Amino acid sequence: MASPKSLLVAGLGFGTALGVALGTLLIAPNMDATPGAPGGGSKDEVREKYAELVVENEIHEAQLDSADSVLRELNRFIVDGSLAQRPVMVLSTPDAKEADVNAVKALLGSADSTDAGHITLTRKFFDQGAADKLLSLVTNTLPAGAKLNEKKVDAGTHAGEAMAAALMLDPKSTEPLASVDDRATLLRALREAGYIEYEDATILPAQAVIVVGGAQTANDSEEDAPARYAIDSTVKFLEGFDSVGTSTVYAGHVRAAGNGGALEKLRKDKTEITTVDSIDHPVSQMAAVLAVKEQLDGGHGVYGAAANAQSAAPALPKDL
Repeated sequence: MASPKSLLVAGLGFGTALGVALGTLLIAPNMDATPGAPGGGSKDEVREKYAELVVENEIHEAQLDSADSVLRELNRFIVDGSLAQRPVMVLSTPDAKEADVNAVKALLGSADSTDAGHITLTRKFFDQGAADKLLSLVTNTLPAGAKLNEKKVDAGTHAGEAMAAALMLDPKSTEPLASVDDRATLLRALREAGYIEYEDATILPAQAVIVVGGAQTANDSEEDAPARYAIDSTVKFLEGFDSVGTSTVYAGHVRAAGNGGALEKLRKDKTEITTVDSIDHPVSQMAAVLAVKEQLDGGHGVYGAAANAQSAAPALPKDL
């Protein structure tokens, strides 16, 4: 019988093949159809090549779906017990897909982590028009003893620092960084102002956090200015959050690893935040959970299927 590790490698192979097929497919319609031109040919030849690529892509998609279905079942065994008694929180950005968030939560349960709660950051949290109010709010409800960066005074950075101070455990003493009252004051103020959403009596201080994002990208056009601000604010929030000494994993879709996406920016900054792309696939969902363990052990990495990832996932448990 094939081991979980060998099946995982097979799944990664299918994913790579799909990426190659998609890349070729995207280029194909723009091929020069002028006879004699470099790489050119007749229109019929281009259409034929394009049709072949479509078929190849359908094959790779079917193979990837098959691999995903197997990995979806294997994942819970791969992460089993890896985060026992470790409180882990999930944050999600406005562009995160519910299915991705739920998959990560389920795997954290399989890893036996303590559920420290789920907080949704709303669109208002990353809206430039609401930034001044957010900045004022977190400054005025900052937990006792917490400090804000005096050189970086943007809403994203300060909100990240304030929320980490309220939500996390001290990495050395494992005691909460904030009192129950201070944590509740900040969270309620943010929720009442429409910046976050969470259920009462579900939030506990955490040792680590997985932030689940989506596929948001932005170009240099004027129309994309709000999206660019939201992406920049996301990066500043994450870096501010992580600066408090927390174990932070940020996971998004593969598109966010390019075209000015948050994953691309974090990877260029070379922060100690672990990044995972392709979170809509089981391999990366497993990688995000294993990355929490790696973070708690003092490491970090860049994982996923994008060209700027170092590998698909952290090292698998040796006892598989």
